[in-house]
Amino acid sequence: MSQQALSHRFLIILAFLCIYVIWGTTYLAIVVGLEGFPPFLMASIRFLVAGLMLVGYSLFKGEGFPKKSSLVKNAFIGLVVLAGGQGLLIWSEQHIASGYASVLVATLPIWFVVMDKKHWKLYFSNPYILSGVALGFAGIIILFRDKLSEPLPAAQIHLQLVASVAVLFGGMCWVMGTLYHRSRPAPGTLYQNLGWQLLCGAVICLLISLSMNELDTFAWSQTNLTSWSAVLYLSVAGSIMAYIAYTWLLNEMPSAIVGTYAYINPVVAVFLGWLLVGEVITTPQMVGMLIILVSAVLINLNRGKIKPVAKAKA
Repeated sequence: MSQQALSHRFLIILAFLCIYVIWGTTYLAIVVGLEGFPPFLMASIRFLVAGLMLVGYSLFKGEGFPKKSSLVKNAFIGLVVLAGGQGLLIWSEQHIASGYASVLVATLPIWFVVMDKKHWKLYFSNPYILSGVALGFAGIIILFRDKLSEPLPAAQIHLQLVASVAVLFGGMCWVMGTLYHRSRPAPGTLYQNLGWQLLCGAVICLLISLSMNELDTFAWSQTNLTSWSAVLYLSVAGSIMAYIAYTWLLNEMPSAIVGTYAYINPVVAVFLGWLLVGEVITTPQMVGMLIILVSAVLINLNRGKIKPVAKAKA
């Protein structure tokens, strides 16, 4: 294997580690951030900080401002992927546990297989991918079996039902926007496009926040260093490092394979609960995590034989 091939394989592994581990930590960071901020305002600040960093970097490199057509495409991604996919997830974690939210987000690989028509031939002819998708979702159910079976207070059932539907809808928005972005990328560099997507997402989330009157019950004095640290972490680690890795991977691998992060993230969340909060990991949870890891291996088993995704024309 050539040095170039080895370097490319290393970058793929590193990018997968980013979305597997970093996005696995964001569920906890969202809960911490919500202690000081209302959901869509927090999402807006998160995207604004990350967007300004990336756009500032692209301007520093002399890339200039995007054309109207590019801005429209990036605004659409900001609406569907960021405000729809991430904004709804953040809002839902006011009403449902982060672990339960991660179970719902774990349907992403299934949505990718269903909606990514371009790769249907690969998905439905590859027993490893199909088995891995099914096994991974089964592992998620086992991992959170006890929490899913907990009785819910009657007063919270309606809100939790709405929040659950919101997460599922947000997941479908994320997949739809991701597939659109991969097939119809906006002209410009990766950093420039991601920066403007984040800025557009920030504006859209702010408008949603204002329409929901979030600022009426919010006071800047109620925020603290911990909640600000969580938002900053979400901005830098979640919306820059992991989002760049995710977007780059979509140009290298089929979407359903990239989407396996949705299976690994809950494992990371459970591990962090054990490591940082002292939560007990039960035997069923250990079995569930092992099944999820096996599913990820199955889906990626013959990754080296898969041809890179053809670059779409702008």
